[in-house]
Amino acid sequence: MTTAQSLYLAAFSVYLVFFLLFSRFLVWKTYSDKKYWNRRPVLEPSYLEDTARALKRTVPFMSIMVPARNESLVIDNTIRHLVSLRYPAHRFEVVVVTDEKETQSAEKDRAEVSALVHGIFFGERRFGHIPAHLETCLKSVLLSCLSEYALREYLSKGFQKDYPATTPELSSLPAYERHSVVRDISIALISSHGTPPPRRLRAIIRKWCPWLSELDLDRAYPACLAVAVPVIAAYAALCDESQRRTLDKTIQHTVQANHDLTQDIIRRMTTFIAKKVSISVQRASRSGELQGKVRAALLDLYPTTQEVVDRARRETQGEGVPSVKHVTVPYDFDGLLGGKRTGEAVASTKGRALNWGVAYLDPQTEVVGFYDAESRPHKDVLLYVGYRRMLDPESSRVLQGPVFQVRNFYKMTAFCRIAALYQAIAHDWYLPWLFRTLPFVGGTNVFVARLLLCEVGGWDCQVLTEDLEFGTRAYLMKGAWPEYLPYPSSEQTPPTFRAFFRQRLRWGTGQLQGVHKVALYPGIEPSAKTKLRRSLIIKGQVEWIAYQIATFVPPTAMVLHYKNLLDPAIVPAAGQWMLSGFSLVYMSFTIYAFKRYQSHLDRGGQPETPVGKALVYVALLLLPLAAFVFPVPYTSAMVLKLIGKEPKAWVKTPRTEETRMAV
Repeated sequence: MTTAQSLYLAAFSVYLVFFLLFSRFLVWKTYSDKKYWNRRPVLEPSYLEDTARALKRTVPFMSIMVPARNESLVIDNTIRHLVSLRYPAHRFEVVVVTDEKETQSAEKDRAEVSALVHGIFFGERRFGHIPAHLETCLKSVLLSCLSEYALREYLSKGFQKDYPATTPELSSLPAYERHSVVRDISIALISSHGTPPPRRLRAIIRKWCPWLSELDLDRAYPACLAVAVPVIAAYAALCDESQRRTLDKTIQHTVQANHDLTQDIIRRMTTFIAKKVSISVQRASRSGELQGKVRAALLDLYPTTQEVVDRARRETQGEGVPSVKHVTVPYDFDGLLGGKRTGEAVASTKGRALNWGVAYLDPQTEVVGFYDAESRPHKDVLLYVGYRRMLDPESSRVLQGPVFQVRNFYKMTAFCRIAALYQAIAHDWYLPWLFRTLPFVGGTNVFVARLLLCEVGGWDCQVLTEDLEFGTRAYLMKGAWPEYLPYPSSEQTPPTFRAFFRQRLRWGTGQLQGVHKVALYPGIEPSAKTKLRRSLIIKGQVEWIAYQIATFVPPTAMVLHYKNLLDPAIVPAAGQWMLSGFSLVYMSFTIYAFKRYQSHLDRGGQPETPVGKALVYVALLLLPLAAFVFPVPYTSAMVLKLIGKEPKAWVKTPRTEETRMAV
């Protein structure tokens, strides 16, 4: 056997071994289906109440806790969904825990933005001297104010008479929606330098005016563009001269969309209206009128989580609807269960928020459910939790369900899409198998007996993965082993690789912290701690290193093949064909996963054109490249831990905006 043949045989063996490991998905699926998914009972609220009467007890009262800091983009939909869960409405509540520091920060920023708006309209400030963290907010507020005055001029009787082609479709829209459309289109034009995809602008109109037919939308689109042109012109004149090129591109875009108007007409209209808008906003700034409009724009465009929660409470409360509580963590709360206020600011973490909220649970609460701010649990999850709690309260002290982090699929980069699909598969099929060896708690779609939560001291407010740490502590201290909850919840995955990496790096670092903390728990049998630490290390560090090493096999084989250092003659032709078929299996499985979880996707960002839809599938073919990067955040956590550079602070996962749910 030659060296080239030996190398090829080694590479072939590695590919075969990892294909067999991949095939474990089928084993896990069979196990999870047989033990959990195919055994879910058919439950109704009435059946739950009948069971409670038969057992001579009451239906368990549950509290759902949602920690929410800087979650204004998603918390409204989450509240609307949670109050619609199928369970006797008088037997559960929703407790949203916000953070006082968000309000403090927002008020400070709003005051600064308001002052900047006045300074810019008076020519005292320019964008080159604006704080970077306020720039996006400031641009949006300026464009909102300019849009309102531009609309006022466009809808004036004199202007309708001179340029009738621009106004009919706008005047028929309600005032609030009309302003919101023009404002958001103007923001989109500025952010894309005058060349946004028409689909994006049409989506803005659809978002604010969902009742419009396709024909009405086609008519409103060019009219909205025509109104946005003087907004951009006034913005360039008063705020940022570098946007002149954006104005030219916007005019060209508008002419293409509105064939009734020539470029000359658009420019004359723009000049006329932009001058009037400039005069109006400067006059309003002097009179104090603009201050109220700036405040309204800030509340509309950048509301705090607290403001969104209070609005959602007002809109959802009524007869037959569970109670929604809103509690706010003080800036100086020390973070411990039953802790105190220190008088000094304390770092915000998820565990800290949850520990504060426990004090506000209904006295009847028997089970506490925990969800992230963008969660969409299965409508029957509470029925199952209540059913298990009544039948077997000891075994159901901790119920952990799967989380499919795919809902913002169409707003992710290609890598994040693939990662999200495979994580969903893992929670769907592998998590039940994992519970055979590890007391894994995921921190969302998890239900914990209130007594257990208090007995073990609540959540650790200092570790980076308070959920995993809680699971190990609850098991070691009280013998509470999690049971799989076969009702999924959909959530988001960070949309960019940078955000994805930071989230997984935090998870990896938190796992390392958990391994270390297990050894420190007092009063626990050493053998139990040793066994659990061993399981954590095998499922953590050992698997991370193995997967990371495996990712180097394909590029190494490609280099050896390029240098003619691989001789496939050692393997029969059938084996070589089988090796080539592995890639097809992997790709097909990825597409299967996409199809499997489509019902959990937010359709708001779904491509409309055949080409766009085809590109979604093309991006899934990047699996080989994505697989190479999957373990990198976790192995990076190990390296950073070794050199003392691991992340120390808890960082919130970024969200993407979603389609708003109806009341």
